[in-house]
Amino acid sequence: MLLKPSKKSEIHKILLISLTNIGDVILTFPVIDILKKEFPSAKLSIVIGPKAESLLRGNPFLDKIHIFDQRQPFLKSLSWIRELRKERFDLVIDLRNTAIPFMVSPKYRTPYFTKKFQELHMWEKHLRRLKSVYAFERKTAERCALFVSAEDEAYVDQIIEKQIGDKKKYIVVAPGAADHSKKWPEKKFADVCERLIRDYHVKIVLVGNREDHESARQVCEREKSEAINLCGQTNLAQLAHLLRHCFFAIVNDSAPMHLASYLNIPVLALFGPTNPLHYGPWSTKSCFVRKNESCRACAAPKASLVHSCMDAIQVEDVLNKLRINVQESHVHFE
Repeated sequence: MLLKPSKKSEIHKILLISLTNIGDVILTFPVIDILKKEFPSAKLSIVIGPKAESLLRGNPFLDKIHIFDQRQPFLKSLSWIRELRKERFDLVIDLRNTAIPFMVSPKYRTPYFTKKFQELHMWEKHLRRLKSVYAFERKTAERCALFVSAEDEAYVDQIIEKQIGDKKKYIVVAPGAADHSKKWPEKKFADVCERLIRDYHVKIVLVGNREDHESARQVCEREKSEAINLCGQTNLAQLAHLLRHCFFAIVNDSAPMHLASYLNIPVLALFGPTNPLHYGPWSTKSCFVRKNESCRACAAPKASLVHSCMDAIQVEDVLNKLRINVQESHVHFE
């Protein structure tokens, strides 16, 4: 049932069923922002997977965070649903096409079947999903899905002051990725970092989680000039504050890419197997490099082949794309 604007006063409790992986959850942030803008007095709760809990924990704009683990026993899932039903939600936005809306019986919910828009980016698809139940106006909303505490801001500000230099421009580089086939070789990242430091006199800050520390270490070892390795030293909220102050971000297809995109930071993303038109960077000053024309694994995704598309991207491809994007954006390193 379509919720008419005249019925907005009926909405007191909203449930948003988001996704599981961190990057996918960030892609649903624009939906959170619009819901808070359209229903400012309503309590907004969210369903996410365990991996993304730290991304939203402590956010004052959210009433409750419900963690759903797909690996949990069936009986525990039933108990989880019963607790959810007690909330008596008025509106449920399901971005995963689950049976949860049917089980919790809200007044209004997204339909089970909607038209598929294959040509759209995922964040736009999520907004279309919201529009299937509530016809909001496409206006800029305050970014409230991501909350950075004063403590997290102070922690990052101290890093910037002591390790980077308070007045120094820096570029964030994220050499990691959850899928190995989406990782650009560390040697090439190191070559790019060296050129950027030499040609533009900027600082390079390597970011990621603990699993990315080894990739960052290899970049630092290969790169002749000193880079700052912060992999494993910041949580996602702290990384967001670090990104807010950077000049540019150079990333693989990863959670930092989506985080920078949500914050509208200029992003250069390196893409291989995944389609960047659907999952690529989405900030207004973003761009990507992809050279998968001769990759046999991309041509036959169901075959057990090794991807060569990331290795096909050359250092000059990245530097040229960065140079063009900087010129078109009318921004300066100095």
